[in-house]
Amino acid sequence: MPDIPFFDAAGFFAGKIHEVEQQLIAKKAEREILLANRTSLEQALATLALLAPEHQKAIQQEVASLKEVLHSTERALTSLESEIDMLTSKLAALQAAREMLHVEGSS
Repeated sequence: MPDIPFFDAAGFFAGKIHEVEQQLIAKKAEREILLANRTSLEQALATLALLAPEHQKAIQQEVASLKEVLHSTERALTSLESEIDMLTSKLAALQAAREMLHVEGSS
């Protein structure tokens, strides 16, 4: 008997779909954390803005640092949204291909 692996199309699609679903879950969880971080950063900056001018001057480096973290968080969120959109499209394509395989296989 030759040592040739058997390719299972249904198994291939099931595996790929599971893989993409797991990636999508992880990216969405990451997005939720970043959204919570953004909210907390915005709250911290809004609170610091209420301080008296002499207090604001004393912590201007910290405020600048928080603003940079906020900008970094915004950039990460934008990138993550693109990744989530791409993974969602990939998942839909794989699911459509799996359905076509089932339809083709049943005729």
